[in-house]
Amino acid sequence: MDVDFQVEVGPRGEHGYPVVFRAAGGEEAPGVMRLPPLRDLEALAARVPDAVVASSARVRRAAVGDEAPVRELGRILFDALLAGTGSALLMAARNRAAQQGGQVRLVLRVQPPELARLPWEFMYDTGEDGYLGLDLPLVRHPQVARPVAALRVVPPLRILGMVARPDDQEPLAAHAEQQRLREALADLVAEGRVELGWVAGQTWRDLRDAVRRDARTPAPGGQQPGQGGWHVLHFIGHGGFDARAQEGTLALAGEQGGTHFLGAGELAMLLAGHPSLRLAVLNACESGRADALNPFSSVAGALMRKGMPAVLAMQYEVSDEAALECARTFYEALARQLPIDVAVMEARQAMSISRPQTLEWGTPVLYMRSLDGNGHLFDLADDAGPGLAPDLRPAPDLDLEPGPGIGFGLRKSPSARQRADLDELYAEGLGALYTDRWDQAVEAFRTVIAHDRDYRDSQAKLTRARQGQRLAALYAAATEAVAARDWEQAVENLETIVATEPGHRDAQELLEQARREQVTAQLHDEIVTLYGAGHWEAVLVAAERLRQRTQEADVAELVAMVSGAREALETAARDQALAGHYREALEHLDAGRWQRAVESLAHVRAVDPDYRDATQLTARARQEIGHTPVAISEAARLLTFQATGTAHAVAFSPDGTRLAVACNRRTALIIDERGTRLVRAQLSVFGSAWDVAFSSDGCSFATADHTSTAQVWDASTGTELCSVNPGGSVYGVAFHPDGLRLATGGRDSTARVWDVGTGAELLKIPHTDYVWGVAFSSDGLRLATASEDKSARVWDAGTGAELLGVTHNAQVSDVAFSSDGLRLATASKDKTARVWDANTGAELLKVTHAKSVRRVAFSPDGLHLATASEDNTARVWDAGTGAELLKITHTKAVRGVAFSPDGRRLATASDDKTVQLWSLTGGDDD
Repeated sequence: MDVDFQVEVGPRGEHGYPVVFRAAGGEEAPGVMRLPPLRDLEALAARVPDAVVASSARVRRAAVGDEAPVRELGRILFDALLAGTGSALLMAARNRAAQQGGQVRLVLRVQPPELARLPWEFMYDTGEDGYLGLDLPLVRHPQVARPVAALRVVPPLRILGMVARPDDQEPLAAHAEQQRLREALADLVAEGRVELGWVAGQTWRDLRDAVRRDARTPAPGGQQPGQGGWHVLHFIGHGGFDARAQEGTLALAGEQGGTHFLGAGELAMLLAGHPSLRLAVLNACESGRADALNPFSSVAGALMRKGMPAVLAMQYEVSDEAALECARTFYEALARQLPIDVAVMEARQAMSISRPQTLEWGTPVLYMRSLDGNGHLFDLADDAGPGLAPDLRPAPDLDLEPGPGIGFGLRKSPSARQRADLDELYAEGLGALYTDRWDQAVEAFRTVIAHDRDYRDSQAKLTRARQGQRLAALYAAATEAVAARDWEQAVENLETIVATEPGHRDAQELLEQARREQVTAQLHDEIVTLYGAGHWEAVLVAAERLRQRTQEADVAELVAMVSGAREALETAARDQALAGHYREALEHLDAGRWQRAVESLAHVRAVDPDYRDATQLTARARQEIGHTPVAISEAARLLTFQATGTAHAVAFSPDGTRLAVACNRRTALIIDERGTRLVRAQLSVFGSAWDVAFSSDGCSFATADHTSTAQVWDASTGTELCSVNPGGSVYGVAFHPDGLRLATGGRDSTARVWDVGTGAELLKIPHTDYVWGVAFSSDGLRLATASEDKSARVWDAGTGAELLGVTHNAQVSDVAFSSDGLRLATASKDKTARVWDANTGAELLKVTHAKSVRRVAFSPDGLHLATASEDNTARVWDAGTGAELLKITHTKAVRGVAFSPDGRRLATASDDKTVQLWSLTGGDDD
């Protein structure tokens, strides 16, 4: 005998919600339930529907959760309600039930509407490590009057189904669900224990006509009133909650099309007064949802208030498979005369076992009006009536008689006539089977089996027809999903088809297409997510993968996101570089390395002239440089390095620890201060390096190649990073202070500016003859060029606009800016080097050699000028007076000259195949 354990929760008081526990033996104990703040509880409960949906792989929604919020909410509810006194009484009730050979039925009467809305079916007992709703029957028992006694019913149990799919609602696979319900009840129908009929239409009027009584018509078979009507209403369709009216609704078809939302109160009014109707099964979403202030505002609650003895409603969305398992098990249990609460518990258990890991078993909610009769709504007599075949139309020659409502009942006929009718119906089913008319085939074979279960191979044919019917429904749903670009649903349906029947139509081809599109759609969604989260590099990687898969990567939205991601990365790199150079400048300032500070700040101002206090710091560093000039009284040779050939040019690394050397035998070298060869870059077969320059960070260096290319190399490994080709021999190279751009000058009579990262040409500047040298100002805003056309010119480095031009009497071979950008130095084949005002073009200084001057360089403090000449000398001059301070001699023409970053050393490169390093202060580098 089953034992009731009743729990009643009252309205909230000062210390919490009062609880009364009642056991079957008359025991009663009070308690208090304390819960977290209601807003926190509702926030957690709001996550449960998504978690339930996510646990089903076949519901048409994205999986967005897991079991954690469900279990956490269930634990909170169990601990609050049944810990302490409640736990002890529940254990005692279980022991009593076990002694009586029964089980405990947990009856909840939750009066506060804000609590009645919570999913108590998910209460989780951490001690037993399980959900209470899977372990014992759980009934919600609203506080209503008029308990109803069990109805005596002579089998079959009569179930009235109704399908509503208004044309303006989301498409509903109602026919498939209708068919699944038939399949679930087929055996019970065949045994005569259940009759299944359907409402003829989809409107409220059709429902009223199906359940209404006619006083002029006696009850069939002389039964007592109430025995000839329907016992169960099973609704399939859309449900919802009308926030304005604060009540649940069912979406029926309007009589003129569209949707007629039938309110919970209106439905209760339609069904009221039908004593045989004892149970409503509402397979519609949110049919169990109520207003926070009125527990009877749900569809289920309204039916209970109007007298419906029991309602099985769905509080969340449920998948087709779970709904089928619930219906099959539930009605089987009712037909076995089990109490309805036990039937629901068995249905929950079946849903959980048949679909491991699912949480959908918590979706059905059972409301019972009366606890009398131990949960029996029907008193089924032992003698079953004839089996009723649920058919939508009678076969023309089969002796069928319309039954009540929409269903048809098979009545007895002479065996010979019956055999002939079955033969004809079997043949009709066979014809439908071979022509893929699956619905007709299923109905034909089910009707045959309902009368004679062993007729020929009807069972096997029915199985085949059901499979075909299911495959057809899946294929239709799949093609519909493909048309709607719902790739997840399409893949799911097509995978089921292919697994069942690999050669079914073009399912395999469609599946491959849907999988490709699903990955594409997923990539698109992930790109949107990454873009929103600011993961720019990931956006570019994902977009490239998408581009490789489909042309969809070219759509405006994605192009905009890719462009935005690139701009964001460039901005981040720019900001990082600025911050790095600024930090270096501060370190140099703190250490008194004034020239190094000027160089670092020049890099900053080249990118952002107004960056923080870079201008003021530059002025300070230059002032300090003016106060601590480098005295040049002698030159002491520190190093002589034997190059592989003529040394055309030499350059210091920004930290002054390495020298880059351009040689004429396809080679550029990097050596340290001791002459150790660190890196060798191999140019083209016929190449010759004419010039060399380090990037501002010292990580790369560039070479000018006589065979029409300029190349950028990794300064640590000698690996080529970039190559550009202006179309003629390249004679000069210079890095922009930001290290991202490279200037070249060459035989094509142009100077050009290139993007180091991509090799793209950014700017082209024309001369009328060869361009031998190029140089950027320290702020990166100007570019100077030296040309065979006897001129040196200054250009806007961004636009290419000419700002200044000065002339010599012969080819200008080289050009250099002072560190402050105020002066311009030029070297010429006219045997002179000159210093000019970089803003006005006024000549400030001229120094003379015996032969052509090939190179010119300012010292970092701007006080000295170094020149390299074909007269076999390199000389150092006072940049203000033109006085010669120092002369260094080679055995052949000197082609390159460079000051170290601290201005205390000088490097020279010569046709005598040597590179020499000199100390300008007698070897004292401090």
